[in-house]
Amino acid sequence: MVSLLYLHGVGNGDPRDAWRRALDKALQDVGYPGLDGVEVIAPKYPDVLRTDIADRTLRIPPVTTPRLSAEEQRGVRRRVERATAELEKILGEPVPASPVGVTDSLAPIVLRVLRQAHNYVTKPGIRARTLRMVLDELPEEGEVVIVGHSLGSIIAIDLLRRLPPKLTVVGLVTIGSPAAHPNLHEDSDRLEMKSPVDHVGWWVNVWSNGDAVTGLRGIWRHFPWALDLQVGLGLDHRTTTYLRSKPVATAIGRGLFGSLAKEVALVEGTPDVALNSLEVRLALWLAYAQFLRDHLKSATQERFGAALRVVQHEVLERLIENYQHDGVRIPQQLLDLRVSPDLPGDRDLPRPKPLTQLSKEEAVLALVALATANPVRPYEIDVPDDVRRQAFHDLTVWMGLGGGLGENLHIAMQSASKAVYPVDQWKLWVGIGIGAAVLVAGPIGLALAAPAGLAGGAAIIGALSAFGPGGMVGGLVTAGAITTTGAGTIAATLVSSSSTAEDVEVTVIQLLTAAILRSREGLEQDLGVWLAMSEIQRQTGREVARLAAYSDEKAPGVEALRRKARAADRAMAYMVKNRLVEGLTDEEPKGDESFEE
Repeated sequence: MVSLLYLHGVGNGDPRDAWRRALDKALQDVGYPGLDGVEVIAPKYPDVLRTDIADRTLRIPPVTTPRLSAEEQRGVRRRVERATAELEKILGEPVPASPVGVTDSLAPIVLRVLRQAHNYVTKPGIRARTLRMVLDELPEEGEVVIVGHSLGSIIAIDLLRRLPPKLTVVGLVTIGSPAAHPNLHEDSDRLEMKSPVDHVGWWVNVWSNGDAVTGLRGIWRHFPWALDLQVGLGLDHRTTTYLRSKPVATAIGRGLFGSLAKEVALVEGTPDVALNSLEVRLALWLAYAQFLRDHLKSATQERFGAALRVVQHEVLERLIENYQHDGVRIPQQLLDLRVSPDLPGDRDLPRPKPLTQLSKEEAVLALVALATANPVRPYEIDVPDDVRRQAFHDLTVWMGLGGGLGENLHIAMQSASKAVYPVDQWKLWVGIGIGAAVLVAGPIGLALAAPAGLAGGAAIIGALSAFGPGGMVGGLVTAGAITTTGAGTIAATLVSSSSTAEDVEVTVIQLLTAAILRSREGLEQDLGVWLAMSEIQRQTGREVARLAAYSDEKAPGVEALRRKARAADRAMAYMVKNRLVEGLTDEEPKGDESFEE
């Protein structure tokens, strides 16, 4: 059974325990049991806070938490981040900043809270006796949820590293905390907790948009691992008001009783439903990511696997939720890829079944999309070039297309990158995965990624969109958009001011990689690649002419357009020189002459 430790703020210590009645009702309102049966520990220390204790022999309790190695600390950080991310989804979005004004009548309350907090921090006798009073009431072992209001939040922070070694803090909830005020942390070791503490599961800090005691801000600056959540309680600083709010009650209830719903609920799949084109690419993405992990070494392998677990869990759960909402049948192959987010690293991480239904022609665009995407976005982990090469060899063998296709993909990527951007920066783009970023910036990109009439297409894109355009969603868009019919749309989107020169360069590299790969594999070329680059060249050239007539010679906007045009121009020159498009003149275009600075 998890116990509850409540630490009050300034004042009389709430002798009638109004806080308890407020929390009991709030817990039941959000679906949890009340406090009946919960061991509640609520020490009262108002007399200590009001007294200037001069006994210098009374020492602040010692730190009891052991020192961790760097690797152990990284493990703690990942565990706490997983728990925090789950809480963030459950508690909902914070209230947007609002113009709630702080009235003159609040000034005495703010000064009284900060004054007593300052006394607690700066007078060792008060601090020592308060902490010892609380520690004397705690059990030596077990689990506890700590709730600290106002000054009680400062006391809670001090307690975290001084608890009995066998006592685990399931979660810490601070409400109306003044911990954002830097002067309250002078002469304390509180700010040493920039990183999570091993025996603490998570920390949620809730502050109201008009509560001046908090400084109208969260505590992230001093305690980066805390989840700051702004709520709309106006000017009210009372603990009962905070405890009645849904996010606070939900966080406390989760700590005391666990989740209201099963995170990985059983969902019935449909074994006879074949994967559609986007689902196939989704499975390819997961397979590629796992092949990358297989070839990484030691700590990097573990970290990559842990990041993949988080992303795979999020994508599959969102996808299933979207499918159920839209009434789309869920293939059993997708359900088999679900993972629990609670396990560390890549333990029991399921692999997709081998996909052998794609021909080389069909696989080209999907493979090019993978080559320029970051499969664990938003996390950024450097993957050596040789690891990517080995992963693509394994992936194409797994697809039944032979390892030579993977080798040719790697060569095509290198050739295209050097042709479009001679300076060897393409590896950075591959690692970060910024390609096709602009294509998913709006409805145009989503329409290209999820063709009309494709069952579940919109649901897949919706599930992936939270992981950034440089992740698999960017790859899906690229794979769906490089067609003859999509050429004009690609060009119009890339030429727009919302896209950067890097967006265009990487997208052109993708287009040219596909053309080179087709040539090396003896496949028919897609005229859409040439048409798309021709449109980029034409539209950027027109924009340069229009803007250069009045703009400064070195204007940033004009320079960006010239870079976009050069990317397409260089790619087209390469295609002509290497005879990648039939029927074109053997005469090589003049390169950059039309766009010289």
